[in-house]
Amino acid sequence: MSAAPSLHRRLLGFMLLPVIAALSPVIALPVITRNAGSAGWGSAIAGENIGTFTAIAIGWGWTTIGPALISLAADDDHRARLYRESLTIRLLISVVALPALVVICWLIAAPGAELFTVLMGIQGALISLSFTWFSAGIGDPRTIVVLDAIPRLLANFAAAGLVLVTGVVVFYPLAGILVTVVSTAIFTVRLLRRHPGPWPRPRELPALFRSTLPVALNDAGLSGYSSVPAPVVNVTASPEASAGYASSDKLLKLGQFIPMTLANALQSWIGEAHGSHRGRRMGIALVLATGIGALGWAGLAFVGPWFTEFYFGADAAAPFDVLLATGLVFFFFSVRTIVARLILFPAGQAGAVMRTTLIATAIGIPLMIGLALAWGPVGAAIGYAFTEGAATVLLSRRCFRVLRDLRHAPAEAPA
Repeated sequence: MSAAPSLHRRLLGFMLLPVIAALSPVIALPVITRNAGSAGWGSAIAGENIGTFTAIAIGWGWTTIGPALISLAADDDHRARLYRESLTIRLLISVVALPALVVICWLIAAPGAELFTVLMGIQGALISLSFTWFSAGIGDPRTIVVLDAIPRLLANFAAAGLVLVTGVVVFYPLAGILVTVVSTAIFTVRLLRRHPGPWPRPRELPALFRSTLPVALNDAGLSGYSSVPAPVVNVTASPEASAGYASSDKLLKLGQFIPMTLANALQSWIGEAHGSHRGRRMGIALVLATGIGALGWAGLAFVGPWFTEFYFGADAAAPFDVLLATGLVFFFFSVRTIVARLILFPAGQAGAVMRTTLIATAIGIPLMIGLALAWGPVGAAIGYAFTEGAATVLLSRRCFRVLRDLRHAPAEAPA
C-alpha cells in the first residue's frame, strides 16, 4: 500500500528536474546558435562532447554506481564517508584531465571559436564534480532542484541576455561553470559539516581507484563512442553539415535527461525492495524505459527537422535522415540505462556490463569514423545507433536472467 505513493512522489520530484533542465536551453541556445554561426556552433558541440568524455574520466564511476552505493549505505555517516572518498578521487583526476581537455578542444575548434569550444568542454567536464548523484541515492530531488536546477535556469536567463546584448557567446558556458562550482561547494560544506570524518589517506587511494574501476571503464567505453561522432563530423564535414549534426546531437543529449532522471527516481525505490518484489519493480522500470525510448525516437524523427530549424535557426537545422538515426540512438540509450543502472549493477554484474561496453566500443568507434568519412553526418549517426544498439542487445540476455532469478526469490529481506 505504501510503495505506490512513495513511487509517485519520487517520480514527481525527479521528473521535475528534466523539465527545468529543458527550460534552460530553450532560453539560451537559440541565442547562442544565431551568434556563434555554423562553424562556432559545430565546434561548441564538439567541445561539449569532449567535455562529456572528460567528465566520465573525472567521475571514475561514481556518478553511475554512486547512487546505488548511497542508497544501500548503513547510515548518514557512511554516506558522508563515501562522498569524501569520491570527492578525493574526482579532484585528483581533474588535475590531470582538465589541462588535457583544454588542449584537445583548442585543436578541434574552428578558427575563431577556440575559447568558446574550450569553455564548452570545461562546462561539460565539471558536471562530474556535481553532488546530484548523491542526492539521487538518498531519494532527495528537492536539494537538486534548489541548489542546481533552478540556479542553472536563472544563470541561463542571465547568460542569454548578456549574449543577446553583447554578442559574446562565452557567457553561456561561463554561467554553467559558475553554477556547478558554487552549488557543489555549498552542498559539500553543508554535508561534511553535519557528518565530519577523516579524509582518505594516500595509502588508501589505490584501493579506492580499484573499487570503481569496472564501472569507470564501462562509462569510459560508453562515453567514448557517444563523444566520437560530433568531433569527427566537425573536422570532416562542411560547417553547415556540422552545424546540422550538432543540433541533432544537442537534442539527443537534452532528451537523455529523461531516462537518466527516471533511473535516479527509481534507484532507491528498487533498492528498498527484495527478492521477487525487487524483480517486479525492475520490470516496471524496464517497461517505462522502453516506452520513453519509443516516444523519443518518434519525436526526434518526425518533429526534430521542423523543431531544429525553428529552434536553432535555418543554418543549423538537422535533416530527417540524421534525426531518424539519432532517434534510434535515444531508444537504445533509454533501455540500456535502466538495464545497467537498475538491474545489472545492483545484481553485482558491473564487470559484465564493462566487458560488453568495451566490445561495443571497440567495434563502434572505427565504424562511426569510417561511416562518417564515407557518408558524412548521417554515416556517423548510423554508426552511433549501431554501437548503442549492440551494447543494449548484448546486455539483454543477462538482464532477463537476473529478472528470472528474482522472480523465484523470496520477497522478504534476508535476515
